[in-house]
Amino acid sequence: MMCIQTPGSFLWAASLAARLGKQGWSAWGVYMVTGCLQGALLVMAIYFELQARKTQKPYREEPDDQTMNGHAAVGDSEETPLLRAGD
Repeated sequence: MMCIQTPGSFLWAASLAARLGKQGWSAWGVYMVTGCLQGALLVMAIYFELQARKTQKPYREEPDDQTMNGHAAVGDSEETPLLRAGD
C-alpha cells in the first residue's frame, strides 16, 4: 500500500502546485513533507524486512500430537501452534 501511496503524495502535491502556483505552497507543501516522511518510513520498513529475512531461523518442526485432553504437553511454550496438522 505504501509503495503506491508514497509516490501518490508527490503526484498530488505536483497537481496542487500546478494549479495553485507558488502562492499555494502551504497547501501542496504539506503533501511534499508527508511524502518525504512516508518515503523514509518505506525505506526503513523495506530495510528491516530484508534484515529479518536474512537472520530468520528455519522453521522447527513440532512433534505431531503431544497434547492430552486439551492440556499442554511438556516442552510446549507460548509459541507452540494451537492447531497441529491432523487435528
